[in-house]
Amino acid sequence: MKIYMEVYGCAANQGDASIIQGILERNGYEFVDEMEKADILIISTCTVIDTTQQRMIHRLKEFKKTGKKVIVSGCMASAQQELVKSVCPNAILLPPRNITYILDAIKGKTIYEESIKAGVPRKIDIRVNIPIAEGCIYNCSYCITKIARGKLKSYPMEKLIEDIKYAVENGAKEIRLTAQDTASYGFDMKDGTNLAELIKKVASIEGEFRIRVGMMHPLSAYRILDELMDAYSFDNVYKFLHLPIQSASPDILKAMARGYDMELFKEIVNSFRKKFPHSTFATDIIVAFPGESEHDFNQTISFLKEIEPDITNVTRFSPRPKTRAWKMKRMDTKIAKERSRVASKIVEEISFKRNKLLIGKRFNVLFLQESSSAVIGKTEGYRSVFSHGIEVPSFQNVIIKGATPTHLEGEII
Repeated sequence: MKIYMEVYGCAANQGDASIIQGILERNGYEFVDEMEKADILIISTCTVIDTTQQRMIHRLKEFKKTGKKVIVSGCMASAQQELVKSVCPNAILLPPRNITYILDAIKGKTIYEESIKAGVPRKIDIRVNIPIAEGCIYNCSYCITKIARGKLKSYPMEKLIEDIKYAVENGAKEIRLTAQDTASYGFDMKDGTNLAELIKKVASIEGEFRIRVGMMHPLSAYRILDELMDAYSFDNVYKFLHLPIQSASPDILKAMARGYDMELFKEIVNSFRKKFPHSTFATDIIVAFPGESEHDFNQTISFLKEIEPDITNVTRFSPRPKTRAWKMKRMDTKIAKERSRVASKIVEEISFKRNKLLIGKRFNVLFLQESSSAVIGKTEGYRSVFSHGIEVPSFQNVIIKGATPTHLEGEII
C-alpha cells in the first residue's frame, strides 16, 4: 500500500513524521512523492498562527477532493478537531500524543493510548529530529501548542539513547533534540534526570556527528544553567541557544504569562556567550501583542539592540482560538504591520553585523545540504556556511570570506 505525506511546522512535527514513516515502512508500506500515486494521504498539521492555519485548511480541501483515506496528525488533530472535521469530514485524526498508533489509524480506529516516542522505529536521514518530551509546564496566554500537546511528558532516557545510537550507526550526522521546551526535560521525573544529563550521554555516543538542542523556555534554562554550560562543552554539541524573548516589556510579558524578566534573560545569554564566544543565540519576538503601547514596543527594540541576537524571528501577534489571548483586544493591523517592518529591519542589521564579525575566522563545518547555488553547512556554533564543490555529508575546515544577514560564505582550507 502506498502513502503520500506532507509535513508542516516545527521540529517536533518533523520528528513525529519520521516516526510515522519508520513504523509504516517497517510494516511494508511504500512512500510516494505524488498524491495521485498514493492509496492513503497523511498531513502533519501546524496551527501556530492564523496564516499557517489557512494554509492547512487549503491543503485539507485538496486532500478531500481526492476521495482517498486522509489521516490528519499534528497540532490541528488535537487542538482543532472540529475545524478539521468541518473541512474534511471523513478524516481520521491522529493527535501528537498518539502518533505511534498510525497502523490503528489506517485501520479506522479512533481511540488510542498515549504514545511514548522513544524505542520506536523512525526514518533515518542525515538529520534526525528526536522528540525528547511532549507538552509543556507553562501556560503562555497566546499559545495553542500547549492546548494541542498538553502537560509535560518526558521520555525515558535509556530508550532515547538507544534510538540515537541506532540513528548514528545508520548514517545520521545531525541529531536534533526537540520538544516544546527542551530545558524542561526530566522536570516531571522523580529521579533528577534533566536535559544536561541527556546531552552528556548523547554526546558520549561513539561516532562522528553533532547535536543541536532545540528551543528552551528561559525559566527552565535558568533552573539548570550551570549544568547546561557544562554539557554544552562537549565538542560535538552545537553552541546554539534558542531562547525566545517574545517581549522586553514587563507589562507585556505579564500579559503573555511568560514569568521572567530581562535581567534573568541577560544572565543566561551572557553566560552562554562568555563561555562560547562563537556561539549562535537565536530568539523570537511577538510584535503588536494586545495592549502593546509604543513604549512597550520600543523597550523590545532597545533590548534587541543591547543584546544583539544572532538570529531573531519576528512574528506579528496572531490570536489563536481557545487561548486566553484570543479574547484580548487586538491592535490595528496597520500599526502591527509597521512594527513588524521596523523590527525586521533592525534584526536584519544586527544579524549582518554579528555575521561580519566572523570574517577571517576558521571553523570546522559540517556540510549536510546541497542547493542549486551552494553546499550548505553549519559551524560548531551552528552558523550557516555556504560554499562550493564539497561532498555531503562531510566535515571540512573552512575560512570565512564573506557574510550576509542570513549566512556566512566560506572556502575550504
